[in-house]
Amino acid sequence: MKISSKLLNLIKQNKSFLIVGHINPEADSIGSSLALSLGLRKMGKKDICVLSRDPVPETLSFLPLSKTVRQKPPAGEFDVVFIVDCNEVSRTGFEGFRAKKMAVIDHHVLPSNSKTSEFYRSLSASLIDPDAAAAGLLVYRVLTALRVTIDKNIATNLYTAILTDTGGFRYSNASAESLQTAACLVEAGARPWDISKEVYESIPFKSMKLLGLSLATLERKDGIAWINATKHMFDKTETTSEDCEDFVDFPRKIKDTEVAVFFRQDGGHTYKLSLRSKGRVDVQKIARSFGGGGHVAAAGCKVTGTLKEVQDKVFRAVRKAIKES
Repeated sequence: MKISSKLLNLIKQNKSFLIVGHINPEADSIGSSLALSLGLRKMGKKDICVLSRDPVPETLSFLPLSKTVRQKPPAGEFDVVFIVDCNEVSRTGFEGFRAKKMAVIDHHVLPSNSKTSEFYRSLSASLIDPDAAAAGLLVYRVLTALRVTIDKNIATNLYTAILTDTGGFRYSNASAESLQTAACLVEAGARPWDISKEVYESIPFKSMKLLGLSLATLERKDGIAWINATKHMFDKTETTSEDCEDFVDFPRKIKDTEVAVFFRQDGGHTYKLSLRSKGRVDVQKIARSFGGGGHVAAAGCKVTGTLKEVQDKVFRAVRKAIKES
């Protein structure tokens, strides 16, 4: 996909930039945002701020410049705000930003409603490609189009973003572009083993204890496999939502499972759901029916009710989707 001159000129012609990702950030959100900020600095832009409502997860603290991510917007107005790895202001966790212009770099399916259409008409520029494996790929396209030299720090952030959003290059979105880009990033200085060790083999002990409790709830029926994590489990292991990233991947590993679901208690009667598909079922449609969104094979949403009530609602929707697929 060719980068629009409107987006490139937006970067070239402005001086100050606010870069913000989504709530509960993971590697693609943080890595893409940091890589974009590093690229802009190499272009001589000095007034740049990377913003995240929630802290950088401990497992991503190794990323270059991760300690510069702020949780509160600085005073003053920016020329441009970039929303990265999400396509709605509400997903950032902030109500709005003090900036003259706004742009989006994202790879999620756009919600289809009039409010979204109005928002996109108000943008100064955007790069949206739901077929891209990660937002990191889109940032790489932008930086190379701007002729920014990819150094080791940029490469490390982007490689981590692509690695995690493709599940270690195991998921169906592990395209030729993602593999070719990864190779270029390794040539630029990214170290695959060092990054994989930080991401996949540095799990805190308390997170593993939480996983044990969660896996003890494992159930399977009608092509659906699921696990839960309740407030009691979080309290018992002294963990938070940050400690259960990728838990949904475990029920998805089960043979003959079409859809995996992870139910995470997110308050009294609210559950955060992570849905994963092996490719036949479009889980983003399921998530969207509950006010969420995501990708065909990976999506999420929040549902209110007791655990049983939430599971009954979700399983009905998933069974219907499996039948229709």
